[in-house]
Amino acid sequence: MKFALLLTALSLSGSGLAAVSGTLQLDFWRDRSSSQRNPTLDRLREKKLLKRAVNNTVSQDLDNEYYLYYTNVTVGTPGQDLRLQIDTGSSDVWFQSAENKICQESSDPCAESGIYDPDSSSTYSLLSTDFSIRYGDYSYAKGNYASESFTIGGKTVANLTVGIATDANATQGIMGIGYDTNEAVIFTAGASRRYQNLPDLLVSQGFIESRVYSLWLNDQNAKTGSVLFGGIDTEKYSGSLVTLPFIADEGESTPSEFFVTLEGSAYTDASGSTTEYSSSLGLSVLLDSGTSFVYLPSSVQADFANAVGATWNDQVGYYIIPCPEVVNSDATYDFEFAGITIKVPVKQLFLPGTNAKNEPVTYTNGQQVCLLTIVDSSGLGVSILGDTFLRAAYIVYDLDNNQASIAQTKYNATASNVVAVGSGTDSVANAAASAGSAAVLSDSDVAKKLHFGYSIDKRRPRRSISVA
Repeated sequence: MKFALLLTALSLSGSGLAAVSGTLQLDFWRDRSSSQRNPTLDRLREKKLLKRAVNNTVSQDLDNEYYLYYTNVTVGTPGQDLRLQIDTGSSDVWFQSAENKICQESSDPCAESGIYDPDSSSTYSLLSTDFSIRYGDYSYAKGNYASESFTIGGKTVANLTVGIATDANATQGIMGIGYDTNEAVIFTAGASRRYQNLPDLLVSQGFIESRVYSLWLNDQNAKTGSVLFGGIDTEKYSGSLVTLPFIADEGESTPSEFFVTLEGSAYTDASGSTTEYSSSLGLSVLLDSGTSFVYLPSSVQADFANAVGATWNDQVGYYIIPCPEVVNSDATYDFEFAGITIKVPVKQLFLPGTNAKNEPVTYTNGQQVCLLTIVDSSGLGVSILGDTFLRAAYIVYDLDNNQASIAQTKYNATASNVVAVGSGTDSVANAAASAGSAAVLSDSDVAKKLHFGYSIDKRRPRRSISVA
């Protein structure tokens, strides 16, 4: 999936505003200096440091650039270094070629994400010329499908089907890790063209035992976090993992995207007093790392805004509040699922506003403006729990059993206990129960980094706002 939010184009002033074996883990560091786009809603139904390693897991570093998470990978032989955004809301891996005109601009916009040259790789093999994908933020990529070697977390996957963009309006490539039933080729060439994507090949080539990966994004300001293929890290969450089934689309027998049911919402103030807003929402929500913010019905958005005293601003297009009130708050907004409630600190749901020069937007009294990252989903036709929610939850995506297991995250956890997940219907539960018996390898098995990148919401018109 792919959506992004326009924050840096705001200009406001005056009038009150200014590896465990058998696992593969990707860790990330936070870097706010970049300004790249954030993938999310793929096709609205047509989008730390690794301390230990364990058998049958694959680990990879994640870098956090404030609005999206991305990873450094190596493609081809000899390897070419590329940066890709990790996206649970889509299913294809694609990256730029030098043929793409956007990469030929004088500003060299593709320098950070990298450019792939098929002529320089002995393992490149052209498959077709009909690669085409379009995301919910209206970004797109077109070009060729190819077979290539793909190295991630120190493991080299052979013959991965990848998209090589010869035409795109985005500079950031994507590493989609959703179901293979949600691949772009299905919507252009039919189900008969479906291929084994990255999660599939990690299993079939023996790197992990089942199509399971765990996501720990850590807090908003953290430099560390991880995605762990084939395993769970029991030191990254508190309490027990609770399992939720993925929801299939109407008329389908199995799910093709990561929708679960949000049962209700509540607000807990700093004193511990809870106000229940709804315990019977029954709302299908997508767990999507490729979406920066949370998209929910306007009534849910308004409940939260009113609870914390945020006010709507037409010119900005967001609920806003002075940042000091957010930073100093110990309140939480509570997302209620069957059997578990994930408490998201209020401070994690607001981001500081900046203008076109990346300068803080302030009220006339000098306080910085913070923007609420719960956004009205009415124009989208789907509700999404993006990164500002996912940072508060430890989520195990189980593609084999069509379910997610979730728990409250441990922010800034430094300990690690990685356990490989086996196969079978109880594989995640069995791994969690046997956490104490995990074999721990050395720090030398640290894999590459996953990075958190910047996001631009093309769903909203690009604009520069000036308040007289």
